[in-house]
Amino acid sequence: MDHAIAIKLTENQYNVLKEMARREYRTMGNLLTMLAVHGLAFYLTDHEITVKKSEADRDPNGNDYQYYTDQQLEAVFETAPLRQ
Repeated sequence: MDHAIAIKLTENQYNVLKEMARREYRTMGNLLTMLAVHGLAFYLTDHEITVKKSEADRDPNGNDYQYYTDQQLEAVFETAPLRQ
């Protein structure tokens, strides 16, 4: 299942991102996905965060409080498809 996210940009921000995408032969959605993935990788390096595991990723024999490790979070976004 895919989920869409909308962001508000100024005209100038939009034009800069649009030109960045054009210069790299990317769509706007592809560019923003790439930037989000790279930005999240840097964020995970600089910040300690905890994210509860989804039901699909939980160990049924584990406790009620299961969290992703930093390596698991990085893996989630390393495999993000760059598509719209």
